[in-house]
Amino acid sequence: MKKFFMSALAITAVASAAQAGPINLDLRADYSATTYDKSTVLPDSNRFYLRTGRLDYQGKAFEDVSFRVRWSFAKSASQNGTDSAQQALEFAYLTHKMSDMFALTIGRMNTDIGGFEGTTSGSDLYLLSSNYNLYTGQTASGSFGGAAPAAYYGTSNMLYMTGAKLTMSFAEGTNSIQLMGMDQKNDEGSTTAGTMDQNQLLMGIVYKGSFMEKSLNFIASYHTSEGPIVDTKYQWMAAGVQWAADPVTISVDYLLNDEKNDAGAGGKNELSSIVVKAAYTGLEQWVPRLDFFSSERKDELSTAVDTKWIGYGAVLEYKPYNDKNFRYHVAYNNIKESPDGAANDITRHEVIVGTRFLGDFLK
Repeated sequence: MKKFFMSALAITAVASAAQAGPINLDLRADYSATTYDKSTVLPDSNRFYLRTGRLDYQGKAFEDVSFRVRWSFAKSASQNGTDSAQQALEFAYLTHKMSDMFALTIGRMNTDIGGFEGTTSGSDLYLLSSNYNLYTGQTASGSFGGAAPAAYYGTSNMLYMTGAKLTMSFAEGTNSIQLMGMDQKNDEGSTTAGTMDQNQLLMGIVYKGSFMEKSLNFIASYHTSEGPIVDTKYQWMAAGVQWAADPVTISVDYLLNDEKNDAGAGGKNELSSIVVKAAYTGLEQWVPRLDFFSSERKDELSTAVDTKWIGYGAVLEYKPYNDKNFRYHVAYNNIKESPDGAANDITRHEVIVGTRFLGDFLK
């Protein structure tokens, strides 16, 4: 009887949610085969994995207040010390639209770090720049060999943070400026006998603009945060332009991440990338894409050698149904790493085959 009662309660809750609004499932599953030329660090590999897996619920509390909760079941469920949220929780925020010009958002939300590459859904990314991919599981944080820089973070680590954001919209909503203060990434898990040790915030400003009936788009951002070591500071800077007029979409980003140390002799680590992405949507069910990036890392605060990367990617997407957000895709990535003074360059080859679906979970 107890099991029946609990099942009925769960069904009632789901049905109520269905009446309140859609719960979207965003699922991308891939097979990846990766090989390395002349690498002494990473082995060749192949695997099936969930590139994206999340449930997304949006709605309105009342007329001027909306909310959004997005939970990823492809990420760790461990809890952050500072904001008390699971790492798998990407969005959990309320937005109060105070007027046609001002909106205030509080909770866990996107930071808009990383230009158009950073604001693109991870479900639609294949080739990742070194700025995006910094510290996401590769042996030397985007590098195929050698030492990693001290502790600065890439776009993928900074996508979702907890704090407050004020959005000012103008020019009939086609332009906006966001001002934000959020928890620092390096303090997310910091506790000392249950006491938070964060005493500074990550601060950011983001400009977004659309012109020519949204065919020409711009994004520029600056974020800064104190580092985990005394007298260190992180900065994330991005500027991007996008042409999006059917059937062609082209975006170009310039990204710059750095870590500065003002103690002693000073110095900084710096990582910069130029990212170009292009897509052609004029073939009905087929969408070809081309990706390119060029990155350079310069290190003064560690023993890591300066390194350059050049990456090329080709993607073909197939959409069996024109009215559904469902596709198959195959992609090939080629990334060459050139460490300063090394005898050989290292090349990474990756083939990705997979599928992606985005739609109402309850239908």
